[in-house]
Amino acid sequence: MIELYHFWSSICSVRVRMALEEKQVPWTSRYVDLFKFDQLRPEYLAINPEGVVPTLVHNGEVICDSGVINEYIEAAFDGVRLIPADPLKAARVRGFVKACEDGFEAIVKLTMVKYILPKLRNRWGDEALREQAARRPSKFLQDLHSRGIRGEISEAELAEATVRIGTFLDQLETALVPGQWLVGDFSLADICVAPFMFRLSALGQEGFWSETRRPKVHAWYAALSERPSFKVATSWPDESGGGYQEVGLAQDRASNS
Repeated sequence: MIELYHFWSSICSVRVRMALEEKQVPWTSRYVDLFKFDQLRPEYLAINPEGVVPTLVHNGEVICDSGVINEYIEAAFDGVRLIPADPLKAARVRGFVKACEDGFEAIVKLTMVKYILPKLRNRWGDEALREQAARRPSKFLQDLHSRGIRGEISEAELAEATVRIGTFLDQLETALVPGQWLVGDFSLADICVAPFMFRLSALGQEGFWSETRRPKVHAWYAALSERPSFKVATSWPDESGGGYQEVGLAQDRASNS
């Protein structure tokens, strides 16, 4: 039995849903509503002490962290190969995964200001949000949420985050060969980057890539957006309603770009 504790828009949840779909692995959904702070409930912290999603449970065994989970899915289940047999290509896959991890803080800052805090404030007052932020086991998220509530994430920080994301996209533009995936064959590299790009689409794709700005990234993402696993992984509904549109962001930009 495979259970996935996940959230609709979580970048890391999308990665795992996409890997499961590529491998054609059936799974049971255990939805964790981050905007209700389900991730801080004792029963969830018992399986994921960091209080983050996703978490995979396979026959009672718990695996955390999307990168580790996707490596496990690749090793544990039959189906299409998502890590190449060629050692160099396999190393390239893990290099892209690491680059995503290195750039995660930048996209989280933009997400916090433009998406997470506006949605949270539609549901909670600032005093309640301060209390919930203080409960977070992750010191990084505790600090970021607390600073966001206090309005301390500056425009300079957001500008720096945008520059870091641009540097990552420039690396993709250099690495991509027209008509190919990131390491030649479709792999966990593409899956790792895919939800990162989907979130940027919601935040405003035109600020990051187009047919004339980073055109190879544009073509790669257009092909990625047509992949059935991507469509399934990114179409999980916001189970408490509202979606990206609730705060003025465009959920369907990725599929229309």
